[in-house]
Amino acid sequence: MNLFLLRETLGMASRSLVANRLRSVLALLGIVIGVATLIGMVALINGFQRSFQRSIQSFGNNTIYIRRIRPGVMLGGDVPDSLKQRRAFTMDDAGAILAQCPAVRAIAPFKWTFGDLKLSYRGRAARSTFCYGTNENYLLTHGYDLARGRFFTEEEVRRNADVVVLGKDTRETLFHDASGIGERVHINGIPFTVIGEFEAKGRMLGNNFDQVAAVPYTTIDKHFPVPEDAPIWFPKRGELFLDAIATSPEEIDRAQQQIIEVLRIRRHLPSSKGNNFVVFTDDAFLSLYNAITGGVFALMALISSIALLVGGIGVMNIMLVAVTERTREVGVRKALGAPRRAILAQFLIEAVVLTAAGGAIGALVGAGVSWIVHAASQMPTYVSLWSVITGITFSAIVGIFFGLYPAMRASRLDPVDSLRYE
Repeated sequence: MNLFLLRETLGMASRSLVANRLRSVLALLGIVIGVATLIGMVALINGFQRSFQRSIQSFGNNTIYIRRIRPGVMLGGDVPDSLKQRRAFTMDDAGAILAQCPAVRAIAPFKWTFGDLKLSYRGRAARSTFCYGTNENYLLTHGYDLARGRFFTEEEVRRNADVVVLGKDTRETLFHDASGIGERVHINGIPFTVIGEFEAKGRMLGNNFDQVAAVPYTTIDKHFPVPEDAPIWFPKRGELFLDAIATSPEEIDRAQQQIIEVLRIRRHLPSSKGNNFVVFTDDAFLSLYNAITGGVFALMALISSIALLVGGIGVMNIMLVAVTERTREVGVRKALGAPRRAILAQFLIEAVVLTAAGGAIGALVGAGVSWIVHAASQMPTYVSLWSVITGITFSAIVGIFFGLYPAMRASRLDPVDSLRYE
């Protein structure tokens, strides 16, 4: 089809759609709803993903986690017995890793308490505070900075000192505008001296990393030991999880491999057996997020597909009606020498223009809804160009699929019978 004929066909299709505005709008509704749903959902998922990635980067994406099980195992239901029997780690493991892994810069223990702890100061209480234990290397392994005071020392860790470093929100709850440095707070009734405050970190996956309290890991076992029947993701008395950091971001993969080799040797694992531990980075949390949102996206894609299907049926219906109404016009065009492909192209382009317009309107509606949601709730949203292009492309494909039969029917009309049609 040459350029002039294409332009003429587009013009005729557009004039036909404008002449039947109400019918065209009604046929577009399914397409608009389907594309708007798709664009809106993708905007929410993209917004959360970008926010999550920024959060990970703010925490320092160089951290290597050494755990019993990989994140997300508990989402599948009950943890298998083979995983429950895995043992955690010790400071001897940490020392061996640091000594035998040249790509590892530092390593810190990490353990947290079982159950909620109550932090209080002169009648003020900070509830839902995440209290965990570590050592003097924690700032290095996690890329944390201090806003006030200092972190605990190796000596304080060794002698189970009752000192605590608070998160920003916890400090504000207990001390308001005061720093709190040197003051005594009570954790489940036990006095601790405040020696520092973390820089603000924000939230990630629903967790507030400014509502925390860090103490020496030895103090956790002294005052708040985890019971033996606690779930597998709690390190018991004498057990630890480990967090390491590579010498540079380029050395992360090599550091992970070296850690795995050292732990396999220490655990006497033969080459025929798999690891009874996991070593991973922040990418594992991103993969977990993608797995969770992938199911939501698949469901919304199904809903969008149903709406597009309904819209496509509506387009086919309006095109069949258009073929019937314009039978005489088709007969005149054929009598004047118009080939079948020109008739086919006219009606097919008309269907594609109709659905593509619906896709464009749906993209605008979806983007507008995502903007309103962001403005009203501060939920992160991001309308990507690829999602808009995909929505409009799929709507155009719907037009081709559902417009092909009416177009073929129009192209096969007999010119003599068409001219007689009333």
